[in-house]
Amino acid sequence: MHLAPRHGLPLFLGVVLFLLGTTAWGQAPTITTNPTSQTNTVGTSVILSVGASGTAPLSYQWYWGGVRLPAATNSTLVIGLFNVLQAGNYLAVVSNALGSATSAPAALTVLGPPVIVTPPSPQATYLGQNATFTVQVAGTAPLTYQWLFRGGPITGATNATLSVTNAAANQAGPISVQVRNAYGTTTSLQANLIVDPWPSTALQIGPITTTNQVQAPVVLTANSTETNLSFSVTFNPAVFTNMTFVAERLLGAVLGTRSSLRPAALPEDAVVTLDTSLLSGGNLGVSIAWSQPTLPPGPGRIGWLECDLAEGATNPMAGLLGLSGTPTAGTFGPPVGGTNNLILLPMDPQTVSIGTFSLDRQTGFQQQTLTFANPGNGFVPNTRITVSNLGNDSLTNLITLANAQGRLVPWLTPYVDLGGIAPAETRECLMQFYVTDRVTTPTPTYSVSATPGFTLPTPSGAVLPNVTTRWTNGLVLVEFPTITAYRYYIQYAPTMAGFTNGNFQTSFPPMVGTGSQRQWLDSGPPRTQSPPVEGSRFYRVVETP
Repeated sequence: MHLAPRHGLPLFLGVVLFLLGTTAWGQAPTITTNPTSQTNTVGTSVILSVGASGTAPLSYQWYWGGVRLPAATNSTLVIGLFNVLQAGNYLAVVSNALGSATSAPAALTVLGPPVIVTPPSPQATYLGQNATFTVQVAGTAPLTYQWLFRGGPITGATNATLSVTNAAANQAGPISVQVRNAYGTTTSLQANLIVDPWPSTALQIGPITTTNQVQAPVVLTANSTETNLSFSVTFNPAVFTNMTFVAERLLGAVLGTRSSLRPAALPEDAVVTLDTSLLSGGNLGVSIAWSQPTLPPGPGRIGWLECDLAEGATNPMAGLLGLSGTPTAGTFGPPVGGTNNLILLPMDPQTVSIGTFSLDRQTGFQQQTLTFANPGNGFVPNTRITVSNLGNDSLTNLITLANAQGRLVPWLTPYVDLGGIAPAETRECLMQFYVTDRVTTPTPTYSVSATPGFTLPTPSGAVLPNVTTRWTNGLVLVEFPTITAYRYYIQYAPTMAGFTNGNFQTSFPPMVGTGSQRQWLDSGPPRTQSPPVEGSRFYRVVETP
Protein backbone atom coordinates (compact mmCIF):
# COMPACT_ATOMS: atom_id res chain seq x y z
CA MET A 1 0.00 0.00 0.00
CA HIS A 2 2.98 2.27 0.31
CA LEU A 3 4.28 1.51 -3.20
CA ALA A 4 1.69 3.55 -5.11
CA PRO A 5 2.69 6.94 -3.80
CA ARG A 6 6.35 6.08 -4.45
CA HIS A 7 5.64 5.21 -8.13
CA GLY A 8 3.12 8.03 -8.53
CA LEU A 9 5.53 10.79 -7.54
CA PRO A 10 7.72 10.63 -10.68
CA LEU A 11 4.60 10.51 -12.84
CA PHE A 12 3.24 13.56 -11.09
CA LEU A 13 6.50 15.47 -11.48
CA GLY A 14 6.64 14.56 -15.19
CA VAL A 15 3.16 15.95 -15.74
CA VAL A 16 4.09 19.12 -13.87
CA LEU A 17 7.27 19.54 -15.91
CA PHE A 18 5.36 18.94 -19.18
CA LEU A 19 2.77 21.55 -18.22
CA LEU A 20 5.49 23.99 -17.27
CA GLY A 21 7.27 23.38 -20.62
CA THR A 22 4.15 23.99 -22.70
CA THR A 23 2.57 26.81 -20.75
CA ALA A 24 5.11 28.72 -18.68
CA TRP A 25 8.11 28.04 -20.98
CA GLY A 26 6.31 27.72 -24.36
CA GLN A 27 7.27 25.90 -27.57
CA ALA A 28 9.77 26.79 -30.32
CA PRO A 29 8.31 26.92 -33.87
CA THR A 30 7.71 23.76 -35.85
CA ILE A 31 6.99 23.66 -39.60
CA THR A 32 3.69 21.91 -40.20
CA THR A 33 3.24 22.66 -43.93
CA ASN A 34 6.08 23.32 -46.36
CA PRO A 35 5.67 25.64 -49.43
CA THR A 36 4.95 23.73 -52.63
CA SER A 37 7.13 23.83 -55.76
CA GLN A 38 5.40 25.43 -58.75
CA THR A 39 5.75 26.21 -62.44
CA ASN A 40 4.30 29.49 -63.74
CA THR A 41 4.63 31.80 -66.74
CA VAL A 42 5.79 35.41 -66.86
CA GLY A 43 2.84 37.78 -66.32
CA THR A 44 1.16 35.64 -63.65
CA SER A 45 1.43 35.58 -59.86
CA VAL A 46 2.67 32.84 -57.54
CA ILE A 47 1.45 32.24 -53.99
CA LEU A 48 3.71 30.35 -51.59
CA SER A 49 2.50 29.45 -48.09
CA VAL A 50 4.09 27.97 -45.01
CA GLY A 51 2.34 26.51 -41.95
CA ALA A 52 3.91 26.51 -38.49
CA SER A 53 3.01 25.87 -34.86
CA GLY A 54 4.61 27.22 -31.71
CA THR A 55 4.15 29.76 -29.00
CA ALA A 56 2.85 33.08 -30.31
CA PRO A 57 3.84 35.53 -31.57
CA LEU A 58 5.40 33.87 -34.63
CA SER A 59 7.41 35.92 -37.14
CA TYR A 60 8.10 34.96 -40.75
CA GLN A 61 10.92 35.76 -43.14
CA TRP A 62 11.14 34.48 -46.74
CA TYR A 63 14.40 33.86 -48.60
CA TRP A 64 15.15 33.44 -52.30
CA GLY A 65 18.30 31.55 -53.18
CA GLY A 66 19.63 32.23 -49.69
CA VAL A 67 18.99 35.98 -49.97
CA ARG A 68 16.59 37.67 -47.56
CA LEU A 69 13.56 39.18 -49.31
CA PRO A 70 12.70 42.65 -47.96
CA ALA A 71 9.15 43.04 -46.56
CA ALA A 72 8.42 39.31 -47.10
CA THR A 73 7.33 38.74 -43.48
CA ASN A 74 3.98 36.92 -43.68
CA SER A 75 3.09 33.25 -43.76
CA THR A 76 2.09 33.78 -47.39
CA LEU A 77 4.41 35.14 -50.12
CA VAL A 78 2.89 36.59 -53.30
CA ILE A 79 5.30 36.94 -56.25
CA GLY A 80 4.39 38.86 -59.39
CA LEU A 81 6.44 37.29 -62.18
CA PHE A 82 8.15 39.81 -64.48
CA ASN A 83 10.92 37.67 -65.98
CA VAL A 84 12.56 34.27 -65.82
CA LEU A 85 15.28 35.52 -63.46
CA GLN A 86 12.79 35.18 -60.60
CA ALA A 87 13.06 31.39 -60.78
CA GLY A 88 14.85 29.56 -57.98
CA ASN A 89 14.39 28.10 -54.51
CA TYR A 90 12.21 29.93 -51.98
CA LEU A 91 11.94 29.04 -48.28
CA ALA A 92 10.63 30.54 -45.07
CA VAL A 93 12.15 30.86 -41.61
CA VAL A 94 9.62 30.98 -38.74
CA SER A 95 10.81 32.24 -35.36
CA ASN A 96 9.67 33.26 -31.90
CA ALA A 97 11.37 34.03 -28.60
CA LEU A 98 12.32 30.36 -28.12
CA GLY A 99 13.92 29.58 -31.49
CA SER A 100 13.33 29.19 -35.22
CA ALA A 101 12.45 26.59 -37.85
CA THR A 102 13.25 26.54 -41.57
CA SER A 103 10.90 25.16 -44.19
CA ALA A 104 11.93 22.88 -47.02
CA PRO A 105 12.69 24.90 -50.18
CA ALA A 106 10.06 25.28 -52.89
CA ALA A 107 11.45 25.29 -56.43
CA LEU A 108 9.85 27.95 -58.61
CA THR A 109 10.16 27.41 -62.36
CA VAL A 110 9.35 30.45 -64.53
CA LEU A 111 8.45 30.09 -68.19
CA GLY A 112 8.97 33.20 -70.29
CA PRO A 113 10.96 35.10 -72.91
CA PRO A 114 14.77 35.11 -72.67
CA VAL A 115 16.57 37.66 -70.49
CA ILE A 116 20.03 38.97 -71.40
CA VAL A 117 22.13 38.44 -68.26
CA THR A 118 25.48 39.56 -69.70
CA PRO A 119 25.31 41.46 -73.02
CA PRO A 120 28.13 41.33 -75.57
CA SER A 121 31.00 43.71 -74.81
CA PRO A 122 32.66 46.09 -77.30
CA GLN A 123 35.64 44.53 -79.06
CA ALA A 124 38.58 45.94 -80.99
CA THR A 125 41.02 44.22 -83.29
CA TYR A 126 43.40 44.85 -86.15
CA LEU A 127 42.78 44.15 -89.83
CA GLY A 128 42.99 40.43 -90.47
CA GLN A 129 42.87 39.56 -86.76
CA ASN A 130 40.00 37.93 -84.85
CA ALA A 131 37.39 39.14 -82.37
CA THR A 132 34.88 37.21 -80.25
CA PHE A 133 31.49 38.33 -78.88
CA THR A 134 29.63 36.34 -76.24
CA VAL A 135 26.25 36.64 -74.56
CA GLN A 136 24.90 35.06 -71.38
CA VAL A 137 21.15 34.42 -71.36
CA ALA A 138 18.55 33.08 -68.93
CA GLY A 139 15.33 31.62 -70.29
CA THR A 140 13.21 28.59 -70.98
CA ALA A 141 14.94 26.11 -73.28
CA PRO A 142 15.30 25.59 -76.15
CA LEU A 143 16.96 28.93 -76.96
CA THR A 144 17.96 30.04 -80.46
CA TYR A 145 20.43 32.81 -81.31
CA GLN A 146 20.81 35.19 -84.22
CA TRP A 147 23.63 37.73 -84.29
CA LEU A 148 23.03 41.07 -86.03
CA PHE A 149 25.32 43.58 -87.73
CA ARG A 150 23.84 47.08 -88.06
CA GLY A 151 20.48 45.49 -87.26
CA GLY A 152 20.64 42.88 -90.06
CA PRO A 153 21.22 39.12 -89.55
CA ILE A 154 24.71 37.66 -89.95
CA THR A 155 24.56 34.47 -92.01
CA GLY A 156 25.33 31.37 -89.97
CA ALA A 157 25.80 33.29 -86.69
CA THR A 158 23.37 31.26 -84.57
CA ASN A 159 25.32 30.37 -81.40
CA ALA A 160 25.83 32.06 -78.05
CA THR A 161 29.30 33.07 -79.27
CA LEU A 162 30.10 35.07 -82.41
CA SER A 163 33.60 34.73 -83.85
CA VAL A 164 34.77 37.34 -86.34
CA THR A 165 37.78 35.93 -88.18
CA ASN A 166 40.12 37.80 -90.52
CA ALA A 167 38.33 41.08 -89.69
CA ALA A 168 37.91 43.55 -92.55
CA ALA A 169 37.31 47.31 -92.34
CA ASN A 170 33.68 46.93 -93.53
CA GLN A 171 32.95 44.63 -90.57
CA ALA A 172 33.43 47.48 -88.10
CA GLY A 173 30.18 48.66 -86.53
CA PRO A 174 27.46 47.76 -84.03
CA ILE A 175 26.93 44.09 -83.16
CA SER A 176 23.92 42.74 -81.26
CA VAL A 177 22.18 39.40 -80.78
CA GLN A 178 18.54 38.24 -80.81
CA VAL A 179 17.63 35.36 -78.50
CA ARG A 180 14.34 33.55 -79.04
CA ASN A 181 12.32 30.78 -77.38
CA ALA A 182 8.69 29.66 -77.44
CA TYR A 183 7.66 32.61 -75.24
CA GLY A 184 9.25 35.54 -77.07
CA THR A 185 12.34 37.29 -78.45
CA THR A 186 14.87 39.55 -76.72
CA THR A 187 17.54 41.67 -78.42
CA SER A 188 20.72 42.72 -76.64
CA LEU A 189 22.20 46.20 -76.55
CA GLN A 190 24.63 46.95 -79.37
CA ALA A 191 28.38 46.46 -78.87
CA ASN A 192 30.74 48.10 -81.34
CA LEU A 193 33.43 46.22 -83.24
CA ILE A 194 36.43 48.43 -84.02
CA VAL A 195 38.77 47.27 -86.78
CA ASP A 196 42.00 49.27 -86.86
CA PRO A 197 44.77 49.22 -89.47
CA TRP A 198 47.98 47.53 -88.41
CA PRO A 199 50.11 49.81 -86.25
CA SER A 200 53.36 51.34 -87.44
CA THR A 201 56.34 50.10 -85.49
CA ALA A 202 57.36 52.68 -82.90
CA LEU A 203 59.44 52.92 -79.74
CA GLN A 204 58.78 55.05 -76.68
CA ILE A 205 60.60 55.65 -73.41
CA GLY A 206 59.05 56.86 -70.16
CA PRO A 207 57.60 58.12 -67.98
CA ILE A 208 60.37 58.19 -65.36
CA THR A 209 59.78 56.85 -61.85
CA THR A 210 62.12 57.21 -58.87
CA THR A 211 60.76 54.82 -56.21
CA ASN A 212 64.09 53.16 -55.35
CA GLN A 213 66.18 54.03 -58.38
CA VAL A 214 65.49 55.82 -61.65
CA GLN A 215 63.40 53.64 -63.98
CA ALA A 216 61.71 54.26 -67.33
CA PRO A 217 59.73 51.65 -69.29
CA VAL A 218 60.62 50.96 -72.92
CA VAL A 219 57.43 50.39 -74.96
CA LEU A 220 57.48 48.88 -78.44
CA THR A 221 54.49 49.19 -80.75
CA ALA A 222 54.80 46.00 -82.80
CA ASN A 223 53.10 44.70 -85.94
CA SER A 224 53.98 41.00 -85.45
CA THR A 225 56.73 40.89 -88.13
CA GLU A 226 59.69 41.78 -85.91
CA THR A 227 62.57 39.44 -85.07
CA ASN A 228 65.13 42.07 -84.04
CA LEU A 229 65.31 45.61 -82.76
CA SER A 230 68.04 48.10 -81.98
CA PHE A 231 68.07 51.61 -80.55
CA SER A 232 70.26 54.04 -78.61
CA VAL A 233 69.49 56.01 -75.48
CA THR A 234 70.88 59.47 -74.80
CA PHE A 235 70.97 61.11 -71.35
CA ASN A 236 72.80 63.70 -69.25
CA PRO A 237 75.67 61.82 -67.52
CA ALA A 238 75.91 64.57 -64.91
CA VAL A 239 72.43 63.54 -63.68
CA PHE A 240 72.14 59.82 -64.56
CA THR A 241 74.83 57.23 -63.86
CA ASN A 242 75.12 53.45 -64.32
CA MET A 243 72.54 53.43 -67.14
CA THR A 244 71.48 49.95 -68.32
CA PHE A 245 68.62 48.15 -70.06
CA VAL A 246 66.80 45.22 -68.41
CA ALA A 247 64.72 43.12 -70.82
CA GLU A 248 61.27 41.81 -69.90
CA ARG A 249 60.53 38.40 -71.35
CA LEU A 250 57.18 36.64 -71.72
CA LEU A 251 58.18 33.75 -69.48
CA GLY A 252 60.82 35.59 -67.46
CA ALA A 253 60.66 36.63 -63.83
CA VAL A 254 59.31 40.05 -62.91
CA LEU A 255 61.96 41.91 -60.93
CA GLY A 256 61.56 44.37 -58.12
CA THR A 257 58.17 46.07 -57.78
CA ARG A 258 57.26 45.93 -61.46
CA SER A 259 53.70 45.18 -62.42
CA SER A 260 52.45 42.10 -64.28
CA LEU A 261 53.84 41.23 -67.72
CA ARG A 262 52.40 43.00 -70.74
CA PRO A 263 51.39 41.14 -73.93
CA ALA A 264 54.31 42.50 -75.97
CA ALA A 265 57.06 41.43 -73.55
CA LEU A 266 60.00 39.93 -75.42
CA PRO A 267 60.07 36.22 -76.31
CA GLU A 268 61.93 33.97 -73.89
CA ASP A 269 64.77 33.36 -76.35
CA ALA A 270 65.47 37.08 -76.93
CA VAL A 271 69.19 37.90 -76.76
CA VAL A 272 70.14 41.41 -75.56
CA THR A 273 73.47 43.04 -76.40
CA LEU A 274 74.48 46.37 -74.84
CA ASP A 275 76.99 48.81 -76.38
CA THR A 276 78.51 50.76 -73.49
CA SER A 277 81.38 52.30 -75.47
CA LEU A 278 79.91 55.81 -75.17
CA LEU A 279 78.28 55.40 -71.77
CA SER A 280 80.47 58.00 -70.05
CA GLY A 281 79.35 60.57 -72.58
CA GLY A 282 75.65 59.82 -72.09
CA ASN A 283 74.85 57.20 -74.75
CA LEU A 284 73.85 53.53 -74.46
CA GLY A 285 73.22 51.21 -77.40
CA VAL A 286 70.76 48.29 -77.21
CA SER A 287 70.37 45.42 -79.71
CA ILE A 288 67.78 42.65 -79.27
CA ALA A 289 67.19 39.57 -81.45
CA TRP A 290 64.78 36.61 -81.21
CA SER A 291 63.97 33.63 -83.40
CA GLN A 292 60.32 33.94 -84.45
CA PRO A 293 57.98 36.92 -85.21
CA THR A 294 55.69 36.21 -82.25
CA LEU A 295 55.07 39.68 -80.77
CA PRO A 296 51.34 40.55 -80.77
CA PRO A 297 50.41 43.77 -82.62
CA GLY A 298 50.11 46.97 -80.65
CA PRO A 299 52.03 48.60 -77.80
CA GLY A 300 53.65 46.62 -75.00
CA ARG A 301 56.53 46.95 -72.59
CA ILE A 302 59.73 45.13 -73.61
CA GLY A 303 61.92 46.21 -70.73
CA TRP A 304 63.22 48.98 -68.50
CA LEU A 305 65.96 51.56 -68.53
CA GLU A 306 67.49 51.69 -65.07
CA CYS A 307 70.07 54.05 -63.62
CA ASP A 308 71.07 55.98 -60.50
CA LEU A 309 70.91 59.69 -59.78
CA ALA A 310 74.38 61.20 -59.70
CA GLU A 311 75.60 62.50 -56.38
CA GLY A 312 74.04 65.89 -55.73
CA ALA A 313 71.41 65.51 -58.48
CA THR A 314 67.80 65.90 -57.30
CA ASN A 315 65.73 66.48 -60.44
CA PRO A 316 65.42 63.40 -62.71
CA MET A 317 63.84 65.56 -65.44
CA ALA A 318 67.22 67.25 -65.85
CA GLY A 319 68.53 63.89 -67.06
CA LEU A 320 67.10 64.66 -70.55
CA LEU A 321 66.41 61.00 -71.29
CA GLY A 322 65.66 60.40 -74.96
CA LEU A 323 66.48 58.36 -78.06
CA SER A 324 69.25 58.82 -80.61
CA GLY A 325 71.02 56.91 -83.38
CA THR A 326 74.38 56.65 -81.62
CA PRO A 327 76.15 54.31 -80.91
CA THR A 328 73.55 51.90 -82.33
CA ALA A 329 71.32 52.87 -85.24
CA GLY A 330 67.58 52.54 -84.61
CA THR A 331 66.27 49.63 -86.69
CA PHE A 332 63.90 46.71 -86.58
CA GLY A 333 63.81 43.71 -88.82
CA PRO A 334 62.68 42.44 -91.09
CA PRO A 335 61.61 45.81 -92.54
CA VAL A 336 57.98 46.30 -93.57
CA GLY A 337 57.36 46.96 -97.27
CA GLY A 338 61.07 46.86 -98.03
CA THR A 339 61.84 49.86 -95.80
CA ASN A 340 63.10 50.28 -92.29
CA ASN A 341 60.44 52.45 -90.70
CA LEU A 342 61.16 52.31 -87.00
CA ILE A 343 59.98 55.61 -85.51
CA LEU A 344 62.19 56.79 -82.67
CA LEU A 345 60.24 58.99 -80.30
CA PRO A 346 61.44 61.11 -77.40
CA MET A 347 60.33 60.15 -73.93
CA ASP A 348 56.74 60.68 -72.81
CA PRO A 349 55.76 64.25 -71.89
CA GLN A 350 54.93 64.34 -68.19
CA THR A 351 51.77 65.78 -66.68
CA VAL A 352 52.89 68.73 -64.57
CA SER A 353 49.66 70.09 -63.15
CA ILE A 354 46.01 68.98 -62.95
CA GLY A 355 43.47 71.72 -62.32
CA THR A 356 40.26 71.49 -60.31
CA PHE A 357 36.93 70.51 -61.87
CA SER A 358 34.28 73.08 -62.72
CA LEU A 359 30.87 72.95 -64.39
CA ASP A 360 30.54 74.93 -67.61
CA ARG A 361 26.89 75.98 -67.49
CA GLN A 362 26.84 76.82 -71.21
CA THR A 363 27.94 73.38 -72.37
CA GLY A 364 26.80 71.32 -69.37
CA PHE A 365 30.23 69.66 -69.24
CA GLN A 366 32.37 69.05 -66.18
CA GLN A 367 35.79 70.29 -67.27
CA GLN A 368 39.37 70.23 -66.04
CA THR A 369 42.56 71.89 -67.33
CA LEU A 370 45.77 69.88 -67.70
CA THR A 371 49.15 71.55 -67.90
CA PHE A 372 51.95 69.35 -69.24
CA ALA A 373 55.45 69.70 -70.65
CA ASN A 374 57.96 67.86 -72.80
CA PRO A 375 61.07 67.32 -70.62
CA GLY A 376 62.83 65.29 -73.34
CA ASN A 377 65.56 66.45 -75.69
CA GLY A 378 63.63 66.10 -78.96
CA PHE A 379 60.53 67.39 -80.71
CA VAL A 380 57.36 65.31 -80.11
CA PRO A 381 55.35 65.04 -83.39
CA ASN A 382 52.07 64.53 -81.54
CA THR A 383 51.03 64.53 -77.90
CA ARG A 384 48.25 62.14 -76.89
CA ILE A 385 46.33 62.21 -73.60
CA THR A 386 44.46 59.01 -72.76
CA VAL A 387 41.80 58.86 -70.06
CA SER A 388 40.72 55.88 -67.93
CA ASN A 389 38.84 55.12 -64.69
CA LEU A 390 35.90 57.43 -65.42
CA GLY A 391 33.32 55.26 -63.64
CA ASN A 392 29.63 56.11 -63.17
CA ASP A 393 27.66 59.04 -61.80
CA SER A 394 25.02 58.92 -59.04
CA LEU A 395 22.42 57.82 -61.62
CA THR A 396 24.65 54.81 -62.49
CA ASN A 397 25.25 56.26 -65.99
CA LEU A 398 28.73 56.07 -67.48
CA ILE A 399 30.81 59.25 -67.35
CA THR A 400 32.23 59.94 -70.83
CA LEU A 401 35.01 62.10 -72.25
CA ALA A 402 32.99 64.60 -74.30
CA ASN A 403 35.90 65.89 -76.42
CA ALA A 404 37.48 62.51 -77.15
CA GLN A 405 38.93 62.24 -80.66
CA GLY A 406 39.18 58.46 -80.78
CA ARG A 407 39.72 55.26 -78.82
CA LEU A 408 42.79 53.10 -78.44
CA VAL A 409 42.66 49.41 -79.28
CA PRO A 410 42.51 46.88 -77.84
CA TRP A 411 41.53 48.67 -74.62
CA LEU A 412 38.90 51.08 -76.03
CA THR A 413 40.48 53.90 -74.03
CA PRO A 414 39.37 57.41 -75.16
CA TYR A 415 42.07 59.90 -76.09
CA VAL A 416 42.70 63.48 -77.23
CA ASP A 417 45.49 64.40 -79.69
CA LEU A 418 47.13 67.81 -79.19
CA GLY A 419 49.76 68.01 -81.94
CA GLY A 420 53.51 68.60 -81.69
CA ILE A 421 55.37 69.92 -78.67
CA ALA A 422 58.96 71.21 -78.59
CA PRO A 423 61.57 70.34 -75.93
CA ALA A 424 60.85 72.14 -72.62
CA GLU A 425 57.58 73.54 -74.02
CA THR A 426 54.56 73.74 -71.69
CA ARG A 427 51.03 73.25 -72.98
CA GLU A 428 47.47 73.37 -71.61
CA CYS A 429 44.51 71.18 -72.57
CA LEU A 430 40.87 71.47 -71.51
CA MET A 431 39.31 68.06 -70.84
CA GLN A 432 35.49 67.97 -70.99
CA PHE A 433 33.33 65.26 -69.43
CA TYR A 434 29.63 64.52 -69.85
CA VAL A 435 28.04 63.67 -66.48
CA THR A 436 24.30 63.06 -66.62
CA ASP A 437 23.55 64.09 -63.02
CA ARG A 438 25.58 67.35 -63.34
CA VAL A 439 26.81 66.74 -59.76
CA THR A 440 29.27 63.84 -59.66
CA THR A 441 32.90 64.90 -60.02
CA PRO A 442 34.86 62.60 -62.35
CA THR A 443 38.06 60.97 -61.06
CA PRO A 444 39.95 60.28 -64.30
CA THR A 445 43.41 58.80 -64.63
CA TYR A 446 45.49 60.55 -67.31
CA SER A 447 48.37 59.22 -69.37
CA VAL A 448 50.37 61.60 -71.56
CA SER A 449 52.46 60.05 -74.34
CA ALA A 450 54.26 60.87 -77.55
CA THR A 451 53.06 59.42 -80.86
CA PRO A 452 54.15 59.79 -84.49
CA GLY A 453 52.75 62.66 -86.49
CA PHE A 454 49.85 61.69 -88.75
CA THR A 455 47.15 63.06 -91.02
CA LEU A 456 43.64 61.73 -90.62
CA PRO A 457 41.92 60.81 -93.90
CA THR A 458 39.04 62.90 -95.18
CA PRO A 459 35.82 60.86 -94.87
CA SER A 460 33.63 60.35 -97.91
CA GLY A 461 29.85 60.30 -97.79
CA ALA A 462 26.68 62.28 -98.37
CA VAL A 463 26.46 65.89 -97.17
CA LEU A 464 23.29 66.36 -95.11
CA PRO A 465 20.96 69.05 -96.44
CA ASN A 466 19.00 69.73 -93.24
CA VAL A 467 21.56 70.90 -90.67
CA THR A 468 20.80 73.63 -88.12
CA THR A 469 23.61 75.86 -86.79
CA ARG A 470 23.13 78.16 -83.79
CA TRP A 471 25.68 80.58 -82.31
CA THR A 472 25.44 81.28 -78.56
CA ASN A 473 27.99 83.16 -76.41
CA GLY A 474 30.92 82.24 -78.62
CA LEU A 475 29.89 78.58 -78.92
CA VAL A 476 28.32 76.82 -81.89
CA LEU A 477 25.61 74.15 -81.66
CA VAL A 478 25.18 71.99 -84.77
CA GLU A 479 22.00 69.88 -84.87
CA PHE A 480 21.08 67.26 -87.48
CA PRO A 481 18.93 64.14 -87.98
CA THR A 482 20.62 60.72 -87.83
CA ILE A 483 20.14 57.10 -88.85
CA THR A 484 20.87 54.42 -86.28
CA ALA A 485 24.50 53.21 -86.36
CA TYR A 486 25.51 55.55 -89.22
CA ARG A 487 28.57 57.77 -88.68
CA TYR A 488 28.45 61.58 -88.88
CA TYR A 489 31.53 63.76 -89.43
CA ILE A 490 31.36 67.49 -88.71
CA GLN A 491 33.46 69.59 -91.09
CA TYR A 492 34.21 73.30 -90.77
CA ALA A 493 35.70 75.96 -93.08
CA PRO A 494 36.50 79.71 -92.87
CA THR A 495 34.14 80.37 -95.81
CA MET A 496 31.45 78.40 -97.61
CA ALA A 497 33.81 78.24 -100.62
CA GLY A 498 36.23 76.26 -98.46
CA PHE A 499 34.06 73.16 -98.82
CA THR A 500 34.56 73.21 -102.62
CA ASN A 501 38.21 74.30 -102.82
CA GLY A 502 39.42 71.91 -100.09
CA ASN A 503 40.08 74.56 -97.44
CA PHE A 504 38.21 72.81 -94.63
CA GLN A 505 38.90 70.63 -91.57
CA THR A 506 37.18 67.52 -90.16
CA SER A 507 36.47 67.00 -86.47
CA PHE A 508 37.24 63.51 -85.15
CA PRO A 509 35.90 61.12 -84.03
CA PRO A 510 32.54 60.91 -85.84
CA MET A 511 29.27 60.86 -83.96
CA VAL A 512 27.19 57.68 -84.13
CA GLY A 513 23.57 57.98 -85.20
CA THR A 514 20.72 57.08 -82.84
CA GLY A 515 17.78 57.39 -85.24
CA SER A 516 16.87 60.83 -83.86
CA GLN A 517 18.25 64.38 -83.78
CA ARG A 518 21.82 64.72 -82.46
CA GLN A 519 23.73 67.78 -81.33
CA TRP A 520 27.42 68.65 -81.66
CA LEU A 521 29.02 71.57 -79.82
CA ASP A 522 32.05 73.53 -81.07
CA SER A 523 33.82 75.05 -78.07
CA GLY A 524 37.28 75.10 -79.64
CA PRO A 525 40.33 72.80 -79.23
CA PRO A 526 40.75 69.89 -79.29
CA ARG A 527 37.40 69.35 -81.00
CA THR A 528 38.39 71.98 -83.56
CA GLN A 529 41.76 73.62 -84.20
CA SER A 530 40.77 77.00 -82.76
CA PRO A 531 37.82 78.65 -80.98
CA PRO A 532 34.93 79.50 -83.32
CA VAL A 533 34.48 83.08 -84.49
CA GLU A 534 31.09 84.08 -85.88
CA GLY A 535 31.25 85.00 -89.55
CA SER A 536 34.52 83.14 -90.13
CA ARG A 537 33.45 79.54 -89.53
CA PHE A 538 30.88 77.50 -91.44
CA TYR A 539 29.79 73.90 -90.92
CA ARG A 540 28.49 70.88 -92.77
CA VAL A 541 27.79 67.24 -91.76
CA VAL A 542 28.89 64.21 -93.78
CA GLU A 543 26.91 60.98 -93.32
CA THR A 544 28.52 57.55 -93.93
CA PRO A 545 26.99 54.06 -93.41
